[in-house]
Amino acid sequence: MPLSRTKNLQHKAYIPLSARENQYLMAKIPLTDELLAQYQGLIDQSSDRPYEKLYQYLADKFFAINDSLSLESTQFIANDKFARVRFSPEKFTAQTKQQVLFLYNPKYHTSRNTFFNGANRAKKITLIFLANGEDIRGQSAKFHQLVTKALTAFASKANIDLQQIRVSDHQHLTYDLFAKNKGIDGSQAHKFRAISDRYLADQYQLPAQTKALTYAVVEFPINRRVRALVSHDENPQERYNPLYNLIADAFISTAKNHNLNNGAVVANGLVPIVRSGEDENVVTAGELLMLGYNPQHTSCGYTCKWNSAKLVDSVQLIFVASEQDKTSHGYGKFVNNIEQALREFAQKLAVVSEQEEMMVRLHQHVGFQLG
Repeated sequence: MPLSRTKNLQHKAYIPLSARENQYLMAKIPLTDELLAQYQGLIDQSSDRPYEKLYQYLADKFFAINDSLSLESTQFIANDKFARVRFSPEKFTAQTKQQVLFLYNPKYHTSRNTFFNGANRAKKITLIFLANGEDIRGQSAKFHQLVTKALTAFASKANIDLQQIRVSDHQHLTYDLFAKNKGIDGSQAHKFRAISDRYLADQYQLPAQTKALTYAVVEFPINRRVRALVSHDENPQERYNPLYNLIADAFISTAKNHNLNNGAVVANGLVPIVRSGEDENVVTAGELLMLGYNPQHTSCGYTCKWNSAKLVDSVQLIFVASEQDKTSHGYGKFVNNIEQALREFAQKLAVVSEQEEMMVRLHQHVGFQLG
C-alpha cells in the first residue's frame, strides 16, 4: 500500500455502524437586574411565586418562535439545574436536586417542557434544543444555523442583548468498544473533523472567538469478575482502594503508551462534567465533578477521584484531546489511539469482550457568545 494511503488510513477511525448519534445546543442567559427591570410588571413580590408569570411569559415567547421554525424538541429551564442529554431507546426525563437529564432517541422522540420554580429568582435561563431525525451528524450544521436563528429571534422578542447569550453545541457518538465481538457487523469511517471545519464545508462559519473541546468518556462496569481481581482492604474506609488503584494504573499506563496525556479516572458516584477553561481544575459541586481542561496544554496528566469506601457500578475513564491531538484531517488518529489503549487496558483486566460492554462516548463541543 502506498505510504500516502497508509497515512490517510491512520487518520480515519472505524466505529460500529450501530453507533448512536446525539446533538443538542444549549443557550445560557443570565437573569440580570437590568433584564428583570424590563419585566417589573410580570414580577409580583407580594406573591409566594413572584417570578411565575415572568418565566411563563418568556417560555411562551420561546416556544412560539420554535413553532415558527419547526423546532420539535426544546426545553425552557429556569431553576439553575445542570442539563444533560443522552441517547436512549426509551424517552425519559428525570430531575435530581442539581440536574435535569434528558434521555431520548432523536429518530423517534420529541419533547417540549418547562422547568422552573416561580418562587425563586434563577441566576440564569437555560434553553435546550434537541436535534431530531436520522442523519444527526450530517445535518448538524443546518440544525445549528436554525437554532441560532431561533435564539436571535427570541433575543429580539425578549429584548435581550445577544452578547449576553452563551451558546454551546454538543455532539456525541456512543458505541460499545466490543460491538464486533458480539456479532454486530458493519462499520463507519470518521475523520472526526473539528466542528468548525465541518460547518465551514457546509458554508457556515462559526464566530472567531469559538472555543472547542474534544474528549471521550468510557464506562467500565464493575462486575463480580472485576471485583475478584484483587483482595479488598481490611480497613472499611480503604476497602476498594486496591481495586481502584488496579484500574487506574492499568488505564493510565496504557493511555500514556499511546501518547494520551490528558484525562481522569472517576469512581466516586459523581457525574463528571468536562469543560474548557484557561486553567486545569477539579471542582466538586454536589452531584457533579467539574473537570476543567485547557486544550492548549498538551500534558495535563491524569486526575484520579474515587471514594475508597464506596463501590461504584462503573468507573468513568476520560480522555481529553489537546490541540496537539488535532491533525489537518481531524481527531481520527486521537480516536484510534483511544481504542488501542482501551483494548490493551481490557486485556490487562481480562475483559470478556463477548459478554461485557465498554461504552465509549465521543464528545465534540464548541462554545461562543451569540453577539
